[in-house]
Amino acid sequence: MPAGAEIDGFGDSMMVASAAALKKQLPGIRLDAKSNRRWSQGQERIVARGTDIRRAVVIHLGLNWGTHPSDVTAALDALGPDRMVVIVNLYGTFARVKADNAALAEAVQGRPNVIVADWEALVRADPRAVQSDRQHPSARGAAQYAVMVERAFADLSARHAGSAAPAGAPRG
Repeated sequence: MPAGAEIDGFGDSMMVASAAALKKQLPGIRLDAKSNRRWSQGQERIVARGTDIRRAVVIHLGLNWGTHPSDVTAALDALGPDRMVVIVNLYGTFARVKADNAALAEAVQGRPNVIVADWEALVRADPRAVQSDRQHPSARGAAQYAVMVERAFADLSARHAGSAAPAGAPRG
């Protein structure tokens, strides 16, 4: 399980809204998040960072501009097979969410170092996890988001170690 100081995050407004919770849950995490960022722009940020990317990466992009499989593939290819990668899927009221999440699920196939964190399932289970716009995390949702990301890294670590992952708990 990577420590926060071993994790980079690339994202859009979803990560911006969750930044404080991520920094609390995973102290030392380095975030590169900007509202309205497209997948293509996030992928460009990943490529530009080059070898300065830490051993673990969380990515949450696609809210405003959709998910383009070629951008996801390019980002994952740039990160390579030796980094642990968590991709957070989407929740929202727009019609393309199902197709975008299917594209993310397909992109991680055959990549044992990559896992999808299921934000959609989290919000469906707790609608109060999002603000009134029904997209961005509420304060409650941001805390849940951070725990979800930590658990995804724990699951990914367990996958590689062949053991059960410990359940994450909020730090406070």
